[in-house]
Amino acid sequence: MPGDHLVTFCLGEEDGVHTVEDASRKLAVMDNQGRVWAQEMLLRVSPDHVTLLDPISKEELESYPLGAIVRCDVVMLPGRSRSLLLLVCQEPERTQPDVHFFQGLRLGAELIREDVQGALHDYRSGRGERRPAALRATQEELQRHPSPAAETPPLQRSPSVRAVISIGEAGRGRPRAGPIPEVEEPQRPGQEGTSGNANPASPDLGPRGPDLASLQAERDVDILNHVFDDVESFVSKLQKSAEAARVLEHRERGRRTRRRAAGEGLLTLRAKPPSEAEYTDVLQKIKYAFSLLARLRGNIANPSSPELLHFLFGPLQLIVDTSGGPRFASDVQRPHLTSEAVALLRDNLTPRENALWTSLGDSWTRPGLELSPKEGPPYSPEFSSGWEPPATDPHGRAWEDPVEKQLQHERQRQNKLLPQVTQWVRW
Repeated sequence: MPGDHLVTFCLGEEDGVHTVEDASRKLAVMDNQGRVWAQEMLLRVSPDHVTLLDPISKEELESYPLGAIVRCDVVMLPGRSRSLLLLVCQEPERTQPDVHFFQGLRLGAELIREDVQGALHDYRSGRGERRPAALRATQEELQRHPSPAAETPPLQRSPSVRAVISIGEAGRGRPRAGPIPEVEEPQRPGQEGTSGNANPASPDLGPRGPDLASLQAERDVDILNHVFDDVESFVSKLQKSAEAARVLEHRERGRRTRRRAAGEGLLTLRAKPPSEAEYTDVLQKIKYAFSLLARLRGNIANPSSPELLHFLFGPLQLIVDTSGGPRFASDVQRPHLTSEAVALLRDNLTPRENALWTSLGDSWTRPGLELSPKEGPPYSPEFSSGWEPPATDPHGRAWEDPVEKQLQHERQRQNKLLPQVTQWVRW
């Protein structure tokens, strides 16, 4: 059964955690502080063990003999709509039990409890009379819900920052986001074109044009917020990894035997740092967000583009520190920054942020116009949630990627102005 392991407490070893009730209270406090990070795994109940498996490799992480399980129950945290599974295990060589908390994904905690309690009853009685009924109930529930429920899991971290479209003048309704200016007449971001072909998606200046511009701004903000979600998710993974590594190190120092203690399989999985590919992905998204913030500067407020820029530098510093310094990030060439993004960074960073930014090299501090073109398809972010922005506008025409569109415009403008500059120099 798919589920998430939330946390394990060793009674008597954790500060202020001496009873199961203490463990539940501490979990609630950690949840309110955003310090609970779910670890995906598979839970398998057999006639003599409850086993936790790696969801990808199917490697055994933990195996609890039924004889060591002293309590299996469900608990409800304050302010939560779904219950959690509580498993208390007492190993023979330990004086105090371990308390494990899980959340179900496809099955509720109540059904998982019935399955485990059915296995416990049959194990202790020597008769197989109770678990078959629990298994039937489980199968019926799985048939009713063949895929994970769409609702938010009970202990999923909420985003701490969101970009919001600014309302602008009262009574105007949705704000009008100015289209990217065309080559013929460079304009400031936020101004609307005046020529008939100023925006290929809006060939006329009727009501359809501004409405599409507003929809495009809303779409761009949605993309930006999903970038923030993935950046925060990556930071949470780093924090989860560091916390698990700290606990493992603490246990290693206090170990009397070389036998693996309960919960260390899960801790080892939690302590695994993100892969190089994951580091590259989040760094690309941060670069992409810089250009998107510059593009949306006239459309978002409270927080504004400069404020959101400062928010990104906290994760960026952590990512650079945990990847061994600036060198790894400096090798992330794509996506290129727009000229507006470089200007936004140059004009708004604090001295400390500026030092980090400049340490990352040309691919982070110079616009794409000043760098050699890179072969390959344009960069397009893929989000861990599976979300994708709408592909077409209400008229069925394909939306262009906002950052790539800006980069193309800057290249077109440069190509148009270059002959004029050359002619002026010759004159």
